Amino acid sequence: MPYTGAPPTPGAYLGGQMPGQMPGQMPGMPGMPGQMPGMMPGLMGNPVAFVKPKRSFAGMLIVFIIVAGTLGGIGAAIWGVMKANDAVNSATDAVGHANDVSDKKLNDVDLTALGLTNNEQFLWSGAAPAAMAAAFDNSIDGQPTNFLQILLYADYSFATAQSTSQPDHFDQYSWRTGTLGGASPQQNDAEAANAVFTVDQMNWAGIAAVAADAVNVSKVEEGTVSHIIVERDTFTDGSPLIARIYVDGPRSSAYIEVGADGTVIAVH
Repeated sequence: MPYTGAPPTPGAYLGGQMPGQMPGQMPGMPGMPGQMPGMMPGLMGNPVAFVKPKRSFAGMLIVFIIVAGTLGGIGAAIWGVMKANDAVNSATDAVGHANDVSDKKLNDVDLTALGLTNNEQFLWSGAAPAAMAAAFDNSIDGQPTNFLQILLYADYSFATAQSTSQPDHFDQYSWRTGTLGGASPQQNDAEAANAVFTVDQMNWAGIAAVAADAVNVSKVEEGTVSHIIVERDTFTDGSPLIARIYVDGPRSSAYIEVGADGTVIAVH
């Protein structure tokens, strides 16, 4: 339809209204409102409010899983580093302990703990047997302590001692790397109560002297002392206190019986 009205003023033109047009009426369409039927609000210039979409529960769960996974990965990495450090430290300690055990000789820690000053190499050398016996006697209950057995190895030892309150109760103690271990319960034995001894009843220096010449005394070819057991000989009348010095070699082995006075009784 041709426009027949007067030219619009600048204000009317800028306001989107033609002369003679009702407010809200579309230009050039007299009598028609400014919105066509079925037309969405705001299509012809009306503002549309933006509504932020709500985050669904599933979306929030996914975000939580991603964040938790990331934090879990970081935590796992930190834990892994800590465990690796622990493993390195444990390995270092284990190597040091293994070296101490595998060298089969007394080290500075052992010598200091026993108060030895003559560089004894084994627990059957020099003053070591007497020092080891005294260490057990001073550390285990009893004044003096009643022992059922004392075993001397190259650089560690065991002692089985009687309870001070229950005569049929015995406990075994270990000594290694200069430290006395805790009590390890043994089977109750009422008869063993008659076979105990005290450390002052044995000539420990005599044991050391025989051990130093054990290879010649035993005649074991290329022999070395493996261990010594001090206990009462329950197979002999009177159950005398003796020490058995064991010598091992590639072709044979033997043990030497030493009396409480330090003299050789027999070689087997």
